Amino acid sequence: MGSWVQKKSRNDIEAGEVGVFVTCDMGREGKCVAEVTDIFSQIIENSAKPGAEEDSDSDDGDIEAQIQRELEGLNASKKKKSRPVQAMQLEMPCGMDMSHLTDAAMIFARLNDKSVDPVQLVHQLCLDAQANPDTKKSRYIKRLTPVTMIRKTLSVDLEAFAKEVLKPHFHSGGPPKKYAIRPSVRGNNKFKRDTIIKTVADVVGPEHPVDLKNYDVTILVDVVQNVIGMSVVGRDYDELKRYNIAEIYDPSPKGEATPAPAKDTKPEDAENK
Repeated sequence: MGSWVQKKSRNDIEAGEVGVFVTCDMGREGKCVAEVTDIFSQIIENSAKPGAEEDSDSDDGDIEAQIQRELEGLNASKKKKSRPVQAMQLEMPCGMDMSHLTDAAMIFARLNDKSVDPVQLVHQLCLDAQANPDTKKSRYIKRLTPVTMIRKTLSVDLEAFAKEVLKPHFHSGGPPKKYAIRPSVRGNNKFKRDTIIKTVADVVGPEHPVDLKNYDVTILVDVVQNVIGMSVVGRDYDELKRYNIAEIYDPSPKGEATPAPAKDTKPEDAENK
């Protein structure tokens, strides 16, 4: 079984990485890589500016603090040589039928700064697109899937992996949360959708009810060839077109809208099929 590789040079996705899976039309991969890199880098750099300005104001008049800040600035400028985002084109192994996928090409945007939350990054971009539909920031990006944690499929213990990702959302106190599970499997024969749904639902536990239409959070599980990623997104996931930014900018006619979720909300069906 082949692995997903970067075009022209090998660059595998490794366990422990953080990032975003991005889909685009076939033949647009190179332009999508450049677009993702620029847009994500701009958001990350802009989000860091307010904090820097606050530090500047609070330390005003303190000479030692100013010197320290200048030294930190020099160190930061050196670090800027490596971009905060590294996007790479992923290719399916030869022989895989992709004809049923309208956005078959995939990009992985690696976030080199682990302090950046991919869920917040994608959510911010989609909210901006929703608020400013006439000011398009992207032409080639379609669906954005944030990944807060990645593991290799050959060695992962799905139950343990799910516990690690889901603990802050479901097992750290607080009231019950209504949830949905949305798995996606591409180019992998080890994991089946039903198995993923059942395992993840068991980890969440019966104290949290499944609700496909009025959920508080949605658990995204993406298997892409030899890696599996997971994240938890908010209640506006469907409102934001499941983070399909192309759909946010240019919504499909109402008659072509995605079918409504199934009414059965048993754990083994905790997703929109």
